[in-house]
Amino acid sequence: MILYKYVGEIHLIKKGLTLVIIFLFGIMISIPSNGMIVNTRFQSQASFGIILYVGGIGPNNYTKIQDAIINSTDRDTVFVYDDSSPYFEHVVVNKSIHLIGENKTTTVIDGEGIGDVVIFSANNITMSGFTVQHSGDTPKVDAGIESRSKGNVISGNSILQNGEYANGILLNGSSENLVTDNFISENGNEGIFLARSTNCIIRENVITRNGHCAIVISGSTENTIVENNMYDNYATVSFWPGSTDNEVAWNIMRNQEYSGVGIWPGANSNYIHHNYLSNISLYGFIITRAQGNIIANNTIWGSNEGMHLNMANKTTIQFNNFIDNNQSAFFENSSFNRWKRNYWDDHQGRWPKCIKGMMRLPWNKTIVIHWINIDWFPVLKPYDIPLLRGGIE
Repeated sequence: MILYKYVGEIHLIKKGLTLVIIFLFGIMISIPSNGMIVNTRFQSQASFGIILYVGGIGPNNYTKIQDAIINSTDRDTVFVYDDSSPYFEHVVVNKSIHLIGENKTTTVIDGEGIGDVVIFSANNITMSGFTVQHSGDTPKVDAGIESRSKGNVISGNSILQNGEYANGILLNGSSENLVTDNFISENGNEGIFLARSTNCIIRENVITRNGHCAIVISGSTENTIVENNMYDNYATVSFWPGSTDNEVAWNIMRNQEYSGVGIWPGANSNYIHHNYLSNISLYGFIITRAQGNIIANNTIWGSNEGMHLNMANKTTIQFNNFIDNNQSAFFENSSFNRWKRNYWDDHQGRWPKCIKGMMRLPWNKTIVIHWINIDWFPVLKPYDIPLLRGGIE
């Protein structure tokens, strides 16, 4: 009896703290923590419904997360205690609710190796404070969290160890989603995969030790990838066919096995700027059969090749630092590219910098013609490009 009373008092305290957490969570989502402009589409709902509890005791308390969602309505909050964690469930969020875990390290949703762990099918969902792990491993299908809808916020979670070919987070035909302040690691394939998604922001995440890329953008437009720390993946950011008008800026990319940024056929007119790429084993940038991309104000340090162009046309490469790469840049069968005022540590003096490449004859590819591009006005000193937006290191 005394024990029950003691447990009850603990949960009353927790419920009081929960109200404070939910209130603060609403403030954090609606007010940016720094000087960045955040579109109002990502701001939280102005008012809240009731609070439903999972894993505690007393009224409005449920054993399973899905049962609480079924009994919720739009703008309600489902608060999940870590007392009963891990929750072995496949959660479908089909209402515009706030799904909040007590602690992102100890409040665990485990998919037991089958399918998606969490699916968003309604708009305007917020999810924070969970570890999401052990999805199935169907390529490009299974994920820790899959969003199929609009206006969702995925914030402050750990997305770990999802299937051998699965993604940590899959934005699948979604729009206006904000993915921020998550730790995304050891997922079998991509950390984050954007498929046919628009106007999403991926911001201030740590993405590391994933089996393939930190982030893949596929058939997606007008997304922003900003201020993420990405390291020890196979590759960092990869633009797949049909991805246009995306922005990748102010990210740290280091210790990748293959590439820092890969831009593949049909991924045109993207803007990649103010990123810091270091210790990339093969390519800092590799651009293949794409055109109209802008590469500006990046530091590319310690790659085998800093910039590799293959049938890449109308690329603007300007104001970048090329430092300590085995070969700063190389191109093959690439035309109308503009090299402007870059810093090259392998170039001395005030005369133009020659970038060596080659052209193959279309009718006889065994014939190679050595060719050059020219940066007419290379700078003499490296640019001071800060590691983070606003000059904070």
